[in-house]
Amino acid sequence: MESQTRLETTALSWRIHERAGSTSVQFFGEIDENVDFGELGDRLANRGVLVFDLGEVRRINSCGVREWVNFVRGLTHLAGTDLTFVACSPAIVTQLNMIYNFRGPAKVRSFLAPYVCTHCDTEEEKLLDVATHFPGRGRLPPTFTCTRCSSPMEFDDLPERYLSFLNDS
Repeated sequence: MESQTRLETTALSWRIHERAGSTSVQFFGEIDENVDFGELGDRLANRGVLVFDLGEVRRINSCGVREWVNFVRGLTHLAGTDLTFVACSPAIVTQLNMIYNFRGPAKVRSFLAPYVCTHCDTEEEKLLDVATHFPGRGRLPPTFTCTRCSSPMEFDDLPERYLSFLNDS
């Protein structure tokens, strides 16, 4: 079963996918001072396993961070709620690195990372799976080949900064 809700006062929207044993919510847009997670929180109460797909969240401001932290806190205070973040966008990764309780008790399963090809100037976000790409204590980003010119791509940020949220995983 799939349902979608668009908030009238903000660019943030979401799509809910219900499956046997879990509920997935895909978020789109910006989390800002206009966001109201009340309705979504009510719909997700007592769902057990929740997966938040955050790949399409492009911007979060400070008021949005406050609303998000309160939303996650409210969900995870419910008995039996298990929360996972997948496909975290660079905007989400920035908040994971800066705001101590941004994810609450959620586990980050995957995230988007910026890569650039210095040969043809192609920029891409690559989906990195935490268990696959960072199985041990090492925090070096994987290497990729440019889909356009087949040259090696470079991680387009400081790995120790961009990947620092993994130290809390």
